[in-house]
Amino acid sequence: MKLLVNVLFWFGVISIPLSWIAWWVAPEVGPQLLEGITDPAMRAALEEAHKQRWGIYVGHWPVTLLVLSLILERRSA
Repeated sequence: MKLLVNVLFWFGVISIPLSWIAWWVAPEVGPQLLEGITDPAMRAALEEAHKQRWGIYVGHWPVTLLVLSLILERRSA
């Protein structure tokens, strides 16, 4: 059980910079979604909104892993 606690903890710590990187290089919105948008400002706003949503989604990983590590550590003690 201690090994699982350590693995979850380190995955949580490592996923903090990974979530920032994922936000920075968020997958591009599919071209089929943006092909009808001719306004460059609107296109940029939609791409930025997609990056923000992706960053929030990925940003939940560190918290989840660290909390799971804490819970398992307390239950195994």
